[in-house]
Amino acid sequence: MNDLFDIRRFGLYARKEFRENWKVYALFAVGIMVMQLVFIYLLCKPLENKFYYDQLNSYQLNSFVGLFNSAVIATWISGSYAYSYFSSSSKTLSSLTLPVSPLERFCFAWLLTIPLSLIITAILWRVTWFFGIPFILSTFPKVIIRMDYEKAFRNVVEESLAIGVFGISGAFMLGSLVFRKYSFFKTLAVGLGAILLLYAFQQKALEIILPNAVKVITSPYPGFIHTTVHTISKLYIQVGSTLELPYLIWWVGCLPVILWVATYLKIKEKEV
Repeated sequence: MNDLFDIRRFGLYARKEFRENWKVYALFAVGIMVMQLVFIYLLCKPLENKFYYDQLNSYQLNSFVGLFNSAVIATWISGSYAYSYFSSSSKTLSSLTLPVSPLERFCFAWLLTIPLSLIITAILWRVTWFFGIPFILSTFPKVIIRMDYEKAFRNVVEESLAIGVFGISGAFMLGSLVFRKYSFFKTLAVGLGAILLLYAFQQKALEIILPNAVKVITSPYPGFIHTTVHTISKLYIQVGSTLELPYLIWWVGCLPVILWVATYLKIKEKEV
């Protein structure tokens, strides 16, 4: 099988996969719905304290918290189980009758990992809040819920959530090929280890650059650098990185492409 991409063959392959694995996709949708309900419960939990609630004039719920976090988790989970879509074409009789190229296998798994999982998450998030808002407002009349989509879009970049969707999900896709069993947990462990090493290196580098600092505090999250420095003269300095755009380009642009290319090459290696 060559590396050419045939849209008709890809469509037949996608239809076959959806037909054979519809239970998995249905379970995934149920999981996303449960995740939304959990986030709604956590957002409303402080209001269960009657004393706290009585002191409030109003209480604003950020409904996008559930959307952002579940979107990241959904791409991680779907990416970590993408190996089933990269499996060798000789495994099933239906695969023998419908051979597909490594590029088509990769495209199908990529579509499931990012666009499709994000679309499903967004739809289920909207449906959950559509039915949940009347119940929340009737139970807690002081609650204010605003669906500010423009602000939410800005937060995607400002809070570096795009890194989790694009950059880190690529690591889970590659991990699904490298690790045969428990790929999600193994990739998560490796990723956390890499982040901690990066954080330690970042701390040491900043301490060398800032010799007068007695304490340097940074975030271990692999996004923009926001640093707090305590100096010998007891100055308290907060530093924002001047490299925010290069950071964004690397984590959201370059790193995902590198991981996706590595994933595709790994698929080709397994096909040989």
